[in-house]
Amino acid sequence: MGRLSSTVRALLTAWLALLFFADLPARAAENYITAPGEAARAVVRIVGELRRTPEAHTIRITDKSVSVLLGGSRPGEVEEWQVRQASRLIFFETEVIAGPAARPAPAMVADLASGLFSLDAVALGKTDDVARRAVAYAKLEGGGNVQSIEIARRVSLLPTPSYGDIRWSIYVASPRESATVYADAEGTIIGGDLSNTARARSMHFINDEDWPKEAAIEGLTGVIGGKPVIRDITIYPKSVQVKADHPSLKETTVGYSWDISGVTRSPIASPMFPGTAAEPAFSLADVDLRQLGIVRDTAKKAWGNDKSTMNYMMLRLFSGGPGKPELRWTVHFTDWTQTGEIAMFSNSGTIELATDGTVRAANLPAARQPKRNWLDPKTTQDTLAVISEQFGKNARFAELNISRDSMQILAEVPDAPGKMRSYTANDRGITAMTMMMPWDSEFRPERLYRMSDLAFFSPEKLNELTARTFSRLQVGSEMALSRYTFSIGQLMSPDGSFMVPSPDGKVTLEIRLESPDGWKGGRVTYSSTGEEIDIVMP
Repeated sequence: MGRLSSTVRALLTAWLALLFFADLPARAAENYITAPGEAARAVVRIVGELRRTPEAHTIRITDKSVSVLLGGSRPGEVEEWQVRQASRLIFFETEVIAGPAARPAPAMVADLASGLFSLDAVALGKTDDVARRAVAYAKLEGGGNVQSIEIARRVSLLPTPSYGDIRWSIYVASPRESATVYADAEGTIIGGDLSNTARARSMHFINDEDWPKEAAIEGLTGVIGGKPVIRDITIYPKSVQVKADHPSLKETTVGYSWDISGVTRSPIASPMFPGTAAEPAFSLADVDLRQLGIVRDTAKKAWGNDKSTMNYMMLRLFSGGPGKPELRWTVHFTDWTQTGEIAMFSNSGTIELATDGTVRAANLPAARQPKRNWLDPKTTQDTLAVISEQFGKNARFAELNISRDSMQILAEVPDAPGKMRSYTANDRGITAMTMMMPWDSEFRPERLYRMSDLAFFSPEKLNELTARTFSRLQVGSEMALSRYTFSIGQLMSPDGSFMVPSPDGKVTLEIRLESPDGWKGGRVTYSSTGEEIDIVMP
């Protein structure tokens, strides 16, 4: 009887073991994040349980589980499926699948359907590779490991909450630091939140090259959008500030701030200055922060003082000069007299540069401004060459009036043929004037000339004619050179005629001398060949 009982017990044990192993689930992955292809395989298992082609709202991956929030069988509903590790025996990890479990629909965006995406739109087969690259991007002390991954469409809050592109959010942690790294649907790293890292705490957006510039533009675009509504962008050591048109209030701006932790919007709206709304704005797609280092270094060289502080760098659309509006960086500096002390008088100023680093203007402190005399013939020639470059070789001018430190320009607008405009040029750059005399604004092609028409008036010829003017007006050191005026004729009347017409219809030059107090003066006008055609004695 005992022998029979032993036999029965052995058969029963074998039968139970057979039933156990026959019903045993598949062996689980060691790690769904780092094991190649395991995250994708787990999602395929979930799809195999369904009788429809699902769309996902969110995919969450940890080392021990993969959960997917799917659109439900009825509109507006979601359900969760999960594949996870489970211990069947002490020595044997198995994989189980659970679902569907009804879950509350995400409430931030009203249109749930717009937040769903096809599972094959995500490169789940690259999960292990994306994880490795996220760790490399985060550069945490001690290396760190990926703790979890969430894949979902990102949410834009303005003008109304809405879903955008698919985004991977990869959480990386080490014993001392953590970071969230972002990737697009294909798994390409596009930025990250590194605020909880030592690198972020010591990061300086002006001085350093290694900060997530692409993530800054990406984050701001996600909130502001891609339309041309940006008025200016300012780079500070720890943040990027943006002033943009308000999304719903006319002639009003609102501020946004990006730092290593993300984007915030100011609760305060500010009215625009009158006329600002009509001026062109730019979009974040026009901004390339990769050139920031070149702009910074060129600005430092142009500033010319190592004992100074670069306070900020502002990008804005400059529309006050000749030609089309141009994006320019304005880099603000302050000179320091001694460590920690600022001078009694303002020692601040700016360098203006094009986005490729070309210096457009230098506004140095008064104590360091160049003592250039624009009436020096060589300086006059160099300045005219700069004006020609700024306006373009085919630009047409009506009058160039040069004094010791500036130039008044009346010219046809380069990108608006038939339209006249006045400009002021000095060592700080070229600025369009807002007011003009009525007869100056009239387009008269017969009074226009090109810069090449001034070839006769070389530095040598200007020296010669200036000396002749002193002699002809019979004055010496009691008077000084006051002005050069290049025009087809001199002293234009409201009807468009000249009181001193050109004998050959070409450019004439008026050289004016004045006493130091400005009460006494005289002038001589020369033709395009250097002949005297008008003299006014002091």
